Amino acid sequence: SGDLAPLAHLSLPLIGLGEMWHEGKRQRADVLLQLRDLQPLTFKAKEALALLNGTQFSSAYAVWCLLEARRLARLADLNAAIGFDAFNCRYSPLDANIHRIRPQAGQVSTAKAILALLEGSELSGIEKKDVQDPYAFRCVPQVHGATRNALAHIEQVVETEINSVTDNPNIFPEEDLILSGGNFHAQALALPLDYLGIALSELGNISERRIYQLIGGQRGLPAFLTDNPGLHSGMMIAQYTAAAIVSQNKGYSTPASVDSIISCNGQEDHVSMAANAATKARRIVLNLERLLAIEFMVVMQALEFRLPHRSSPVIEALRREYRGIVPRLESDRVLHNDIETTITFLRKKGLEGLPGEG
Repeated sequence: SGDLAPLAHLSLPLIGLGEMWHEGKRQRADVLLQLRDLQPLTFKAKEALALLNGTQFSSAYAVWCLLEARRLARLADLNAAIGFDAFNCRYSPLDANIHRIRPQAGQVSTAKAILALLEGSELSGIEKKDVQDPYAFRCVPQVHGATRNALAHIEQVVETEINSVTDNPNIFPEEDLILSGGNFHAQALALPLDYLGIALSELGNISERRIYQLIGGQRGLPAFLTDNPGLHSGMMIAQYTAAAIVSQNKGYSTPASVDSIISCNGQEDHVSMAANAATKARRIVLNLERLLAIEFMVVMQALEFRLPHRSSPVIEALRREYRGIVPRLESDRVLHNDIETTITFLRKKGLEGLPGEG
């Protein structure tokens, strides 16, 4: 099991072995236990095995990834909403009638959420010369919604898993039974964790396509969203970074669960690779956060080229708050600092109070 070795390292400090992090430093566990006047534990029968033989490592990663995924899915909807106005898109793809005849739950809720974010926008009434918008905008409810459906399914699986017994053997005192079984096998997590990585990568794919459309010099927006495209690069290199992140996530999205390798002299002849799926999912989450922060920078920059026409009161309030921290890009500067500041801003801001939540 891929969880076994990491769980062993996690458990070693309980018996005074291994290492721990303390006040930002990696230190020996026995030294830290003495510092806190704590005695190492003495395990009884099966207690040590229970700490090692289960799916706790993969489950912990899954829970963290899902919590972050929900936040990032909401951020993706917010970016798309701002992008609708910045790219002067039609609102018709968000109309409830379209989603009533294909009532996929995630699709319906995504369209509803984006419409709520755009309520009261002056830009909705501006003339739209294009009959249809690119898929990256027009199909947001379908793409973001499919990811939401995936998250809902994965949450059910993970909730069951973290409330389950996953060690071996299993002891049933009332029945006076000790049974050897396979509850330690993490296939039930490996498949959903791979699915999670793919679903989140798709949020990144469509996000990067929106970035590309917005910097392309279309629909009255200047190339690279800079006042002087011939002199300044504007958001051009930000799109390079976004494209690189998307490509990396595509690699991480190759399923781990299709792999297996024999071990333990043939006894353990099929393994789930859930731990690999879990650690890859975490990398995808962190990449997606950075990618969506870049899109947030781009849509805010693009939106300001629509002034004096304004977006919805909610989006305009958010824009003013953001501009108090990250100023508008007037001329070229180091964008890395802006990306890091934007990530921090979005983490601290939270999106719970915005319209259309859920």
